[in-house]
Amino acid sequence: KAREAHEYDLVPGVRSYTRLRRRREAEMKRIMKYHIENTKSQRTVVVMCDDDTSEMLRKARTDILDPLDLTYDQAAFNGAWVPNINIIPQQHLHVTVASVWWWHTRRNNNRELTEETAARFRQALVMEFHHAFQIELERIVLLGGRTLVALWRCIGERKNKDGMIIYDRHGEETDPFIKLRRDIVKCFTDEETSGKQPLTYAHRKESFAKMQRNDTLTKDTPPPKVPPPGSAAERKHSIELKTPGMESGDGFIHTTLARLPLGCLSGKDIELDPIHRLCREATATYCGHRMVVSKFRFLETTGAGGESNPCVQPIFDETIDAPIRVDYTDAGIVENRDLHAAKNPERCSTIGAMPSAVERATVDGLFDAPSAVEENDDE
Repeated sequence: KAREAHEYDLVPGVRSYTRLRRRREAEMKRIMKYHIENTKSQRTVVVMCDDDTSEMLRKARTDILDPLDLTYDQAAFNGAWVPNINIIPQQHLHVTVASVWWWHTRRNNNRELTEETAARFRQALVMEFHHAFQIELERIVLLGGRTLVALWRCIGERKNKDGMIIYDRHGEETDPFIKLRRDIVKCFTDEETSGKQPLTYAHRKESFAKMQRNDTLTKDTPPPKVPPPGSAAERKHSIELKTPGMESGDGFIHTTLARLPLGCLSGKDIELDPIHRLCREATATYCGHRMVVSKFRFLETTGAGGESNPCVQPIFDETIDAPIRVDYTDAGIVENRDLHAAKNPERCSTIGAMPSAVERATVDGLFDAPSAVEENDDE
């Protein structure tokens, strides 16, 4: 993807001002389509970037997009126009985990469905013991000349011969982010995994049809299977199609920073080579930055934040903590947070006096030779 990004090095300008304005108006309607209709909602799970990470990404984005001479004025002709809503605010920068329920019409029981969906997600976290883990910034790239994203990679854990836990890219277990996404999908679509009836639109629709026929609701409704080659395609669940890394979608662990409207960017030609060069410089500067994934934010959005920001005016918002790792010892159960726990600075000082240190009586001269002590007494 990084190599393909460099194939887009020029955005042709729209010479007709009338056509440019018309395209920009159409672009805004497309971006705000669901919010304007106000009849549908989307449920998604994200991980919010911490303060240090969001500040770093904001600075990188500002440096990268600086040569474009950005403008938010829809009537501008020469500058590079970007809708203000396409620049994700610093406090809303996030990593997308899963799209548990794609855009769907809101009905009378919408709140109950959302709460049930959030509960099913909590179940997925606890059943498979998805503890906190780390991700590391790999690169910042302008994908397709359109979307500026920060790409992350997972940091797994392994033990050396001395039993010490090391966190790096050579972890012995399955990539925790991929495993998390797969388990979320299974918990929503597989009855054996969740222990309950699958929670998807197709299963709910079929169950409702059975109730209308006064049939007894049973749990023997399997999810649709992948059709063999050459056969007619069956309906696929949206959680499988829209969650990154599932089916044919790219499994990026990514943070969207900005989106450029290439069809109506400017009235003049825009060179993207400087943007690609600055992306490489930002990657060299910030690559290796790590962030802990320990809290998940379950959101239901109506599209007020555009295409990539579900954090604007959500109608449901719940933060869910990852389960804490515990060790079983002879003395009982002990919480073990490893590197993910917040360190107590009073117990980790290495330079200077510790704030909570207790002053004790001096022991100078305690171990001096007896002759030296007697000479001091005679004097």
